[in-house]
Order: sequence, then C-alpha cells, then structure tokens
Amino acid sequence: MRRKKWTALFLAALLALGLAGCGEDKQIQGLVVEVQADEAGNLCAFVVEMDGERTGVLLSEETHLWPSRSGSWSKQEAQAEFQENFHADTLAQAWCHPRREKLETADGEKIPAYLAQSVSISGRLRRGVQVLSDGTKTDRLDNDAWGEHTYRLPDGTELLRISDSSGPEDYYLEGLGSLDGLSEAAQEAILAYYAAQGPLYDEEEELEKSYAAYRQLGEEFSADRISQDISPCAFNDTLVYFLTEAHLPAKRGQRVMSVIQLCAAFNRRTGERVDSRDLFGVPEEEVRRLLPELGGPEDPALRAEMAQALDLAQIVFRSESAEVVFQANTLPSGEPDCGYAA
Repeated sequence: MRRKKWTALFLAALLALGLAGCGEDKQIQGLVVEVQADEAGNLCAFVVEMDGERTGVLLSEETHLWPSRSGSWSKQEAQAEFQENFHADTLAQAWCHPRREKLETADGEKIPAYLAQSVSISGRLRRGVQVLSDGTKTDRLDNDAWGEHTYRLPDGTELLRISDSSGPEDYYLEGLGSLDGLSEAAQEAILAYYAAQGPLYDEEEELEKSYAAYRQLGEEFSADRISQDISPCAFNDTLVYFLTEAHLPAKRGQRVMSVIQLCAAFNRRTGERVDSRDLFGVPEEEVRRLLPELGGPEDPALRAEMAQALDLAQIVFRSESAEVVFQANTLPSGEPDCGYAA
C-alpha cells in the first residue's frame, strides 16, 4: 500500500476544509501568468491559466498564503515567504469563495475572478531547461502537489510526464509492515542502495523518443508517461525482497506500456544486499534451466531462449511464487513483453 505523494494533497485538503467550512468554495489551479500588486507593493491579485482559460484570484488580509515545502508555519512568516517566491510561472492552487467577481488584466481584459480564502504554491515552470538534439528547447513543469514533472514545448504541448519515484519507505506489505519496521542500520543500508541505483531509464533519451513521436503523429500524439516505484514484495525470517518496477511508454505500434522489473534481497538485520546467485541452492546455470521448465511456455525453443536470456535480478519473489518478465524484443524470436510464474 502506498503512503507517499499524497502529503501535499492531504495538507491542501485540510487547509481547504479548515478554511472553507461547508465545502461550497471554488477551487482554482493553474500556472500564474500575471501578478498584480497594490500601491504599497503587496500582492493583491493574480491570474492563472489552465487549458487556455484565464481566471483571476483576488486576495485580502484574511487570505492565508502557504509557500511550497516550507517549515515556516506562523501566518506572518508563511506569507512573507510566499510573497518572496510567488511570481509568474508559479503553479498555484487557490480555494475561493464561490461568488464570481471581475479582474482587469494588464492588457485591459476583464476576466472572471474569485476572492481567495487560501492560496498555496504547488510547483513551478522552468523554461528552456532541456535542449533536444535538433536544438528545440523544452520547458519543465514541476508539480509538487501531484509529485511529478512534465516536459513541454514552449507552446504548452506536453511531451513527457514523469512521476516522482516512490522509494521503499513508501509502501506497506502485510505480515512485514514497512521499512520502518527494520533496524535503523538496515533502513539506512537499503535506502543508500536505492539512492545509488537511481532510475532504470534514461530521462533525456525518453524525452527524445517522445519528441520524435510527437513530430511523427502531430495532433494524434498524447504525452507519454513514466513512473518508477520500489516496494517490498516478499520476506522470510532472514531476508526481505524489494521490487523496483519502472513503467515506460509503449513502443510505437504497441498498446501496452513497457515494464522493467528488478528484484533485490537484503538481510533483514543489517540491510546488506544479498547477491541473487546466493539465493538458490543450485548453480546459476541450473536456475536458468529449471525456471522456464517449471512455469514457462510449452514451446521448447522459446523456453531455451528464456533460459539463455534470464538475468537472475529479473526474478521477482512473491509470497508464494517467483515471476519472470521479459521485455519486448529482448528474446531472439522478437516476442512481445512476456513472462511466467513458477
């Protein structure tokens, strides 16, 4: 069960409930495209854009302002930090009174506006942070509330959306509990291992692939998505197993996302990584031969391919079984994603 990524949303919900009361407030979120200040230089209104539509947000002395990831929770400190960090290209969420009002923008347009009860910074757009191989610059939108970042073209077209990786401390396995249930030394060792492992994909390479697909498909293209999670998958008296699972965009012409799975075993007391070859009572070559025979396909030629291509780190240990998944085109026969349980 996943525990992370909802922290910011949960906080935002508490703020909304605590300040709105009856749940009749209007929620507004989007990218800030204009900031307005009063004669004293204090923030008094701003304009957000979402899906091409602009909405105004009005502020008063009663409006609660919350900076992103701040430890300053007194109202005065939070509002000072908010105003210091709030500007165009900020991603903002506002909980407003439902009464519709008007705001005049810098170019003289009058747009719908609402008086805010609370406003929080939930992310930021950074322009031109990644240059593609043909010289095209892309922007990166970091959304802290949703725990993801998105690469976009300057016109706002989304190319690739990547969820923040959830680590081994973010999940609960029945019978084991969570990483918190292990010794402090074991926790530190396991977290250090996964910090060093990092993503199972190349972010720049995946962005280039998404851009190539966009240029090929045009209006038919929809943003690719990537996620990677690390969670406990099995345990016994001495070992705990964690599975790293990365979901990558489907290869063109296929409908199913590509999946990379790596399983690692650790000593429950020390957190020391146990080599995959030491988990079996027989030599590695025997493991390669036996697993496809126990749960693999009936075709002996395909079983032989699987035995030859098997990486022991691909074996995912579950409570009552072991699973193996082969990515598309990793077998000589060119089979699509396939696998078996033994």
